Amino acid sequence: MDNSRSSSLAQSTQPRASTWSPLRHKAFFWLWTAGAMVNLAIWMQTVAAAWIMTTLSSSPLMVSLVQTAVSLPVFLFGLPGGVIADLVDRRKWLMLTQAIMLVAGLALSVLSFSGMLADWSLLLFTFLLGTGSALSMSAWMVTITSVLPRHQVPSAVALNGISTNAARALGPALAGALIAYWNAASVFVIIAGCFIGVIVLVATFTPRHQPEGLPPESFGGGLRSGLRYIRHSAAMTSALKQTFVFTLSASALWALLPLVAKHELGMDAGGYGLLMGFMGAGAVIGAFNLTAMYRRFPLRYLIVAGAIGFSLATLAAAVSQNRVVVCAMLLIAGMSWMAVNATISTVVQTCSANWVRARVASVYLLMLMGAMAIGGAIWGALAQYVGLSQSLLLAALTLVFGLLLTNRSQLELGQEADYALAQPTDKLVLATEVDHKSGPVSIEIGYRVVRAEREAFLDTVYAVGKARRRNGVQNWRLYRDVTDDEHYVERFIVESWLDYLRQNTRITQADQLRELRLSGFRCDGQDARRYVHQPRATFAGDRPLL
Repeated sequence: MDNSRSSSLAQSTQPRASTWSPLRHKAFFWLWTAGAMVNLAIWMQTVAAAWIMTTLSSSPLMVSLVQTAVSLPVFLFGLPGGVIADLVDRRKWLMLTQAIMLVAGLALSVLSFSGMLADWSLLLFTFLLGTGSALSMSAWMVTITSVLPRHQVPSAVALNGISTNAARALGPALAGALIAYWNAASVFVIIAGCFIGVIVLVATFTPRHQPEGLPPESFGGGLRSGLRYIRHSAAMTSALKQTFVFTLSASALWALLPLVAKHELGMDAGGYGLLMGFMGAGAVIGAFNLTAMYRRFPLRYLIVAGAIGFSLATLAAAVSQNRVVVCAMLLIAGMSWMAVNATISTVVQTCSANWVRARVASVYLLMLMGAMAIGGAIWGALAQYVGLSQSLLLAALTLVFGLLLTNRSQLELGQEADYALAQPTDKLVLATEVDHKSGPVSIEIGYRVVRAEREAFLDTVYAVGKARRRNGVQNWRLYRDVTDDEHYVERFIVESWLDYLRQNTRITQADQLRELRLSGFRCDGQDARRYVHQPRATFAGDRPLL
């Protein structure tokens, strides 16, 4: 943010929400419950598939590909899912994606009961389940938090973390117990039942009515505007870089833990579920304390502590064959995972404007799960050739090295004015009606700046320029008149008249405050000038140019 003092003041005046306060909202409670069921099903599937794969194949690469099958769909479909979630009815979209996951669960149940489940069919339907999850993840993130006041978003993220990691603790334990004491097919039956329950809960949710406005963006236009928003947001780019670097190394422990349990600790499926349970319990403990830690420590401190803690846990898994030691370190690993990724998730969700939240969330998930998928394949292949312990040792070292790569990250929580849309104040009177498709549109604004105020002007105008580019502007430039040292001109391009109207509706309260400060430098009596591209062929009597 360009004004740390005003941000601090805004933070101090925000109501302080407890971790549990969002649960008082009925809509949030039922959506959170549905999300918890999804998390439980996904973790049961991930753990069951990984363990079953060890019985179908002895290759470390095939075992690690289970994590890739769950995570790779986010890399492939996460961003399209986020764009679609910003453009369509999210309730219908969530129901469709949960139906895809239900089909995968039912197929695995049938194959397992019939004894026809093989390694590649297990990967195929795990990939299909991961595809449904990828298409819906950003919609879940945005839908659950959108029913709350924004000052409760950090608490909502912590509750989502508790849900995810409670499922991470319960899901593996439940899956392991079912496999050990009953059969693998029973796991897939419960997974299918979870998705049936989720579809019922989502069907009863009534989303807030969205007022009619401009026509929705096309898929391609929505994709470009989402990526443009992230590109021109320092908080977003820092958060995404931190996510990818940390998760790429941390994925080694997730991917290779089944082999640690089976070959290093001599555990069965129930033992593997116990290890995952300790990691999930640690994450729940971390989630309980997150909102308090945000008030006490800079976010960077939490990231550093989390990366070091996860590195030590990975090191313990590599060198120790003591089950108690490994379980204790996995508890720390869970807390460390939460300290890093829940913190970054909170940054992402509090620093994105409403109109682009699902797209931003999808790119965050793309970085997270893409790093999990890529890392799972890399560390699995490395373990196959150099050994399990050596692969984990190298991962522990790269976690620490990643802190050096991200030591300049700018991480902070967004405030109310950073995302709340402002009321438009521009009462534009048109000489003639302008078609929405007309364009490109060029905007020119003149400023008169005395020498003593030049530095303040430049700081303000470049902050406004960054906000304009984030909201849809192209080719933003500031020019100085070579014949008049006090005369400056701001010029920028928007693709079409419709995109210009959209860009004006995306201005946040913080953007509006910056523009108000900048308006004090405008040339007397001059307003912004807007020019629409005029092809010669549109004039009456003219022939189209060939």
